[in-house]
Formats: sequence, structure tokens, C-alpha cells
Amino acid sequence: MVESLKATVFKGSGISFQEALNEHSIKFSRRIQLSEPMASGITIEIIITGGWGALAIACLAWAHVRKSRKINVTTKNGESIWLEGYSAEEAEKILESAKQIAVMDTNNDK
Repeated sequence: MVESLKATVFKGSGISFQEALNEHSIKFSRRIQLSEPMASGITIEIIITGGWGALAIACLAWAHVRKSRKINVTTKNGESIWLEGYSAEEAEKILESAKQIAVMDTNNDK
């Protein structure tokens, strides 16, 4: 069974985050959920085919470009972890336990 991870992408971060996934050969698809409020951003489903390490590297690389870029991981046990300041190995372990992630660029100009 192929694993997947739900990512809610907020504000102007959608295109750049999807580009980062493409650069690291990570497959994803946009999900349309009519029950979501319009202001919540877009939801994508990230397909985990080659392990969680590639996703960890893609997330860290995307966030590293600007300090305003943030990724919040909600784990399966309900814990909330900001994915910054972690090594790729640590981020991989955090993402393995993820229920979903929220991706945002807090820079209001974008």
C-alpha cells in the first residue's frame, strides 16, 4: 500500500511548494474538498513512494529559502511540531509520524 500525506498549503506558498516537490521528484495531486472553507488554501495529497527522506529534504529546502516559510506538522497523536531547525534525518522521523502538514509563507507581500 502506498502511503500519502495531506498537506494544506496557505497563501502564496502553493506554487513554490509544489515546485519544490517536483524538483525532488515527489508525486502529489490536488484534492478538492467542498467542505473546506475558501480561506484555508489548497489541499494536496503527497504520495510517499521512495520513503520519507525525500519529502523531508524537499520540505527543509523549501523552508530554507526564506525565513517567512514555515511547515507545521500535526502528528498522528495530535502533537504540533514546527519543522525548522531539524536535520534531514530528524525531519524524516517527524514526517513519518505525521497525520498532516500545513505549509505557509508568512510574508504578507507574497
